[in-house]
Amino acid sequence: MIYNKLASYYDLFVDEQLNDVYLNLIKKYFTSGRVADLGCGTGQLAINLAKEGYYVTASDLSEKMLEVAYNNSLLSNVKINFFVHDILEPLNLDSEIIVMASDVINYLDNEAAVIKAFKYVKEIMYDNSIYLFDFLKTSYVMSLIGYHEEVELADAKLTWKVLATKEKYKIKHYVTINDSTEIHFQRTYAEKVYNEMCNKAMLKVIEKIELEDRIIFICKKTT
Repeated sequence: MIYNKLASYYDLFVDEQLNDVYLNLIKKYFTSGRVADLGCGTGQLAINLAKEGYYVTASDLSEKMLEVAYNNSLLSNVKINFFVHDILEPLNLDSEIIVMASDVINYLDNEAAVIKAFKYVKEIMYDNSIYLFDFLKTSYVMSLIGYHEEVELADAKLTWKVLATKEKYKIKHYVTINDSTEIHFQRTYAEKVYNEMCNKAMLKVIEKIELEDRIIFICKKTT
């Protein structure tokens, strides 16, 4: 999943309310500290955290997304360290707070990949660190099938379609900007399965926040 073509328009789709939920949850556990925002997109959550005084490092798989995120950080007058990273690769970034917000985890293709990502997160956690991530509910993913939206922008026409796949709880996004199309897949699992995957990665869920479309887990590492 690389939102290269969509990067310039991605801020139109940012869920600011979800970012506020994350910000308040993080402040509940830490009023300061180092944050690793993995899969940061255009950097809106990272910027909000930097404004609150956290030391933020943010990554994404898409260089185009990071270009937009960097420009957004300049406009917001905050300092954030950005770098290109795949969450299926190890990190050297010990942090008190690790975040994968806005269904980042749902872009991984199978349970083995999710567990692998979780294990790499665990490796950069201190004993008191927290890891926050969200995943789409199975019912919400199924409700998206057949979704179609057209948006007329100043310089482009954007069309977004969601189709079913042959695999359970896996959907296909067709994002067309003018005559150029990107295809993205998202896959989710039942809440019980996410708990099991956390356990396999030696992560313990210490708090759960249930929203209309998704669930947020807050985890600590186990020994």
